[in-house]
Amino acid sequence: MALILALDLGSTQLKLLLLDENARVVYVGTQGYPTQTPCAGRLEQRPADWLSALARGMDELRARHGIQDIAAVSFSGHMSGVVLLDADGQVLRPCIMLSDTRSTEECAALQQRAGALIRLRTGNPVVNAFSLPKLLWLQRREPECWRRVAVWLSPKDYLRFCLTGQYATDYTDAYNSLCIAPDTADWCGEIIASAGLEVEKFPPVLPPHALAGTVTAQAARLYGLREGTPVYAGGADMACGAVGMGLYEQGDSALTLGTCATFLAPVRCADEACFGQVTFHLHATPGLLYALGSHFNGGLAVNWLTRILSEQEALDFSMMDTLSAAARQVPPGSGGVLTLPFLAGSGSPYFDAGDRQTVLGASTATTRAELFRSQLEGITLNLAQTQHVFDRLVEGGLRRVLLGGGGSKISVWPQIIADVFGTRIDLVSNTDASAVGAAILGGVGAGIFPDAPTAARRGLTVRRTLTGDAQAHSTYQALAQRYAQAYALARAYYANAPH
Repeated sequence: MALILALDLGSTQLKLLLLDENARVVYVGTQGYPTQTPCAGRLEQRPADWLSALARGMDELRARHGIQDIAAVSFSGHMSGVVLLDADGQVLRPCIMLSDTRSTEECAALQQRAGALIRLRTGNPVVNAFSLPKLLWLQRREPECWRRVAVWLSPKDYLRFCLTGQYATDYTDAYNSLCIAPDTADWCGEIIASAGLEVEKFPPVLPPHALAGTVTAQAARLYGLREGTPVYAGGADMACGAVGMGLYEQGDSALTLGTCATFLAPVRCADEACFGQVTFHLHATPGLLYALGSHFNGGLAVNWLTRILSEQEALDFSMMDTLSAAARQVPPGSGGVLTLPFLAGSGSPYFDAGDRQTVLGASTATTRAELFRSQLEGITLNLAQTQHVFDRLVEGGLRRVLLGGGGSKISVWPQIIADVFGTRIDLVSNTDASAVGAAILGGVGAGIFPDAPTAARRGLTVRRTLTGDAQAHSTYQALAQRYAQAYALARAYYANAPH
């Protein structure tokens, strides 16, 4: 039976996943790698560490499963990273990561030079989370390095280059540079020129299911794949996640509760009325985009509270289970405790790096269970703000939310989400949506699957469907108004606070 190998290059680990012809996952392995933080606001990774993870992962895959049936390789990867290569294909410096905020000054300058054009063409604001400001920082702050650059690549594209020897990107990953026009799915020379960059440093753009090369003899020796195995372009992790979750129909959405909670919904076009509240990205399906709500304080905020409540100040999952069980007995509203959960600044719909965690209404009678539930409610009320944006973007509003990720295993949280959202919540068992989506794209390219939606439907399993309680939803609607008022006051305070 033919298998597709997906290499999902995440922000903390490389996932190796095998998908069979029935869109069934038959193998998953992971290998971690470190992130360097040379100073505040800077996050980097060494591409050599990714390759070491690939070598270890392939050794484990061969030992546990074998590679004889691998008919195609495809990719998913964390977005907006920047890898610089010289004319010999050598890495010139560590990769700058999506969450790196060093390019604030470049954002301001780019906004003046090309912000209106970027907004018109892509529907997105100029912020650090995209690649273009990072490229401008490198051009301005490391000119000697920049002069040696032959091409820049996104992280997963570098991994593919090491297997095939071919420079390329795909349009879903490239869109996160702010330099791709959605109507052409190719580089926008006008934006690149307005930014002051050289278009020759930008790699060719392929569709996600396109053949990008084959495994070279050298790569076969290094990583144990068969020489000549077809290698497909793949896509950005969020785009692959949309494929893996089967997000093609208007009204469907997917919420993944990871360290960062991500909320996706397919849309036909960017909407000016929602500018800056969510971002817009090219879907792997031509002619379709997806709107992305990025919430930096998903599992991060839950883990932080659990850690500081523990005796050892260490993450204790058994204690989290205990707190979750106790929180089920706490009525909506957490005994009057209201939490703004912005430990790492806020994402959608505010995108303010100065926002911080704020707890209101606590007293000597407040319990740990109430604090824990309030943390979950605060995150969920913030997620509901993105839900309201999606309701405006999608004709008829959202019909259902596919819920996955590690946070969905916190027993009380899915029902809180159903009660706050007031809509159908389908808990899915697919915890590897990005890797599965990448494999589906490779399978379509190789002719193993007739199309991506059909394969996604085969592989998606709904574990449980939840509906909101009407009385709880009414309580949360009133709480949402207080939440908005509290946020406005807190934001004014933090805007004037010393940093």
